[in-house]
Amino acid sequence: MVSREFAENDAAREIRAAVMFIDVEGFSRIMGKKNPEIVFSELRSCLARISAIVESHGGQVNKVLGNGLLCYFTRFDSSSISDEELRGFIESALQSAIGIQLEWAQELLQSETSPLEKLHKNWHALPLRIGINAGSVYWGNTSINGVSPDYTVVGETVNLAKRLEGSADVFKVLVSPAAKILLDSSTGAIDFGVGASWGRRFLQIKHQTGLFEAWECNPFGGDSELLRAAQRLVRTGQKRASTRVPWLCHVALNATLPSGPVARVVDFSESGLCLEFSQAFARKEHLDVAISTARADWNTILISKGLSNVSCDVRWVENVGQVYWHGVAFVGFPQEQARALSDLLIQFNNRASEEF
Repeated sequence: MVSREFAENDAAREIRAAVMFIDVEGFSRIMGKKNPEIVFSELRSCLARISAIVESHGGQVNKVLGNGLLCYFTRFDSSSISDEELRGFIESALQSAIGIQLEWAQELLQSETSPLEKLHKNWHALPLRIGINAGSVYWGNTSINGVSPDYTVVGETVNLAKRLEGSADVFKVLVSPAAKILLDSSTGAIDFGVGASWGRRFLQIKHQTGLFEAWECNPFGGDSELLRAAQRLVRTGQKRASTRVPWLCHVALNATLPSGPVARVVDFSESGLCLEFSQAFARKEHLDVAISTARADWNTILISKGLSNVSCDVRWVENVGQVYWHGVAFVGFPQEQARALSDLLIQFNNRASEEF
């Protein structure tokens, strides 16, 4: 999927580019429920629509990677690419990402509410994750047989863009610090049309020591209700597909990270917790939390049963006013212990209700 201009400049080289990965969330789960002909027909249609938006902003769809796309924004000639020009490529990538996320959220809502629901049950309605990075990449021909050219970009810039996409929350766009710095260097205000908002995110990245700082772009800054409605549908679908039945937490229950942040436990189940933090953590981030209550005797019970410390992974994040709710799933926590913790918290709930 390389244009004639690129093919005519087939010498391997190092260039500067904005790199974007887009992934269709939930594809594998849905794929097993349809026959192969429908799978590929709907996937082609979905990716074609994404490609059209990317190309309308000057981007190039380089690779179809299973149920996702590798795209880049750059140019090919003998002159070097300045910081100002690279910033323009980043802006174009972000504009296309925002347009894609807005369109897909609206499509998702229509697919769930339309009277012709069965006709809309396709991958246009599945949420997307997007990651963007910018910097130097190697571009060249990776063809094995030497007959059919296969041009692509490789390097650390590409690898980080992929990892950002994997850590992104659905309907959001994760942007690297390098790309954000260039965006912020613009002398004029960047108009993305919908008042997109930004927030810092800290995540664990392969081959990086400590937490990695990234920037999350919320494309729905001017339409938060659309985002919340789409997130609710995705979360509802996830709950329908699982046996997770949460209990609202009526006691003052906290989950504390080793680094200091304290979360309020909103609800709990045998598979995980809903934690309310004042800051947002990235999807797939690993958290080790210490469970505690305002009562010393209940804390003693938690510790004696070995239930006060749990490890979990962030599955979803939702902005609720000035705080962030995180759906976290237990990791490395035996089912017997998870059930025991849930049963104990239910007992705390019941006692709190009786005492109240």
